[in-house]
Amino acid sequence: MSATARWTAAARAVETRRADALFTDELAEALAGPEGFARWERYDNPGTTEFLAIRTRWLDEVVARSARPQVVLVAAGLDTRSVRLRWPDGTVLYELDHSDLVEWKEKRLAELGARHRCERHAVGADLTGPWDESLRAAGWDPSVPTLWIVEGLLFYLAERDARTLLERLASLSAPGSVLAGDLIAHQSMISEFTREGLARLRADGCPWLWGTDRPAEFLDSCGWPASEVRLPGEDGASYYRWPWPPLPRGTLGFPMNYLFTATRPA
Repeated sequence: MSATARWTAAARAVETRRADALFTDELAEALAGPEGFARWERYDNPGTTEFLAIRTRWLDEVVARSARPQVVLVAAGLDTRSVRLRWPDGTVLYELDHSDLVEWKEKRLAELGARHRCERHAVGADLTGPWDESLRAAGWDPSVPTLWIVEGLLFYLAERDARTLLERLASLSAPGSVLAGDLIAHQSMISEFTREGLARLRADGCPWLWGTDRPAEFLDSCGWPASEVRLPGEDGASYYRWPWPPLPRGTLGFPMNYLFTATRPA
């Protein structure tokens, strides 16, 4: 079971309890379990929980305004958007992750009586292997534009592996497909403000491995020209929740998180 998936589920549960919650996830508490809340307490540095709430809401809105008939959650973890969001008619959702996590999640969702609000396929596959074969077998059509969501994933991969994944997504995508997710800055890897948190992640076997101070350039080099890159606190990525003014782009020594969308050109 993914420790980081439980952690982010706990963060969604904490957000759901707020009177001014940016979203509601009634299943998050049960999916997180005691381990998830222990992880949330261990990793709750200033700004962390706020960013996780903003990221979830921001990507919810990306999904809501997307006209793509296929949506793929890459490394879906314990995501519950199939239950909590209103989906456009005809949308098909694919949740891709390791088979053991997929099996556990399907069993737990059934126990909780989850009711999905779109056509949904949970696909177990190893992202380091030929995972697209499993996706195709579940019904995904590479000739149809796709919205790919890579949430809380890329910085857990080595840079070369993150690049390989995004290039693979680009090669599989029909023109007009969209990629949405988040990246961290290289400054997040070297800042004194993240040193303690990074050490805890390493000790727990889930280290952050890289970041980039040039997110748009990185995405473009992987075949995904950036449509939008936002820092939390900037217009469209604040929701009155980010506790500080957004840092100017290029600021050194401070951690930064980027939210992005990118579109596959014709």
